[in-house]
Amino acid sequence: MTQDSIQDNWPPKIQIAGVSSLQEARFCRNAGVEAVGFTLELPRGPHDGLTTDKAASIIRALPEGLLPVIITYLNSAQAAFKLMAATSGQAVQFHGGIPVSELQVFRRLCPEIRTIGRVTVMGEESLIAAAEFKAPLWDAIILDSSDPATGKIGATGKTHDWSISAQIVRAATVPVILAGGLKPDNVRQAILTVRPHGVDAHTGVENPDGTRDFVKILNFASSAMAAFRMEHSHT
Repeated sequence: MTQDSIQDNWPPKIQIAGVSSLQEARFCRNAGVEAVGFTLELPRGPHDGLTTDKAASIIRALPEGLLPVIITYLNSAQAAFKLMAATSGQAVQFHGGIPVSELQVFRRLCPEIRTIGRVTVMGEESLIAAAEFKAPLWDAIILDSSDPATGKIGATGKTHDWSISAQIVRAATVPVILAGGLKPDNVRQAILTVRPHGVDAHTGVENPDGTRDFVKILNFASSAMAAFRMEHSHT
């Protein structure tokens, strides 16, 4: 994917996270998905056996038009720079946050890489948190859910208060991607309620063994595309 095509296709309207094979990535593209997320450098070790080398080999073979997003808890500019260089990822989601000083260094090291910040939607305070994400340091934010029982953020399968997400979208100065418990049977309503720039699914399109479910991906993408068309026709 060229830099111009990233510009034209930003932000991705449909992203599938947790991809761990080229077969999954190719199916995503055929289903109309615009971005795939690779989870690397997580606190608990590799996700579904996905290593940096494996992700790099998948990304090198990605079909045209599919944006590779690296999802990571790294919060060091140098470490993130090395990861992006090793994988050829074209966007990075700093899922665990990153200090402003480190992000400034990262942007100087990787001016062409898109940056996505994560906001956990838990209450009205999320509006204040989301307002901190601004250009030119940030290119987009992703709104995710937490699991109060485990403290886990992201890939919880839980939705959050979409009315707060909708307020964030209206106030944000960068594009907003909605995540958090999205699946084929609720993504349409989520888009029409929140009006995000894009949507992201992880556990909502997953098989019990952690691989992507192709039928769920197809249904998710189809429902999302229909909802975005409907939203566009009403604007």
